[in-house]
Amino acid sequence: MQAGILMIVYVLTAAVMQFIGFLISQTIDAFWPAAGLMTFLVLFLSAYGLAWPVAVWLTKWGIVKAGYEVERADPRAS
Repeated sequence: MQAGILMIVYVLTAAVMQFIGFLISQTIDAFWPAAGLMTFLVLFLSAYGLAWPVAVWLTKWGIVKAGYEVERADPRAS
C-alpha cells in the first residue's frame, strides 16, 4: 500500500517539477532565445531525478503524520 502511495506521489511531484521547469525555460526563452531549449531539456531531465527524493520525503512525512509506521524491507529476505 505504501509503495503505491509513493508511486502516486512521485508522478505528481514529477509533474509539478516539470511545470516549474517549463515556466523557467519560457522565462529564459523570452530574454535569451538561444538558451531556452537547452534550459528546458536540462530541467526536464533533471526533474525526474530530483522528484524521487522529494517524493520519498513527502510520502514518509505523510505516513508518519497519519500515525502509521513506515514499512521497511527485511534485509534478511533475499
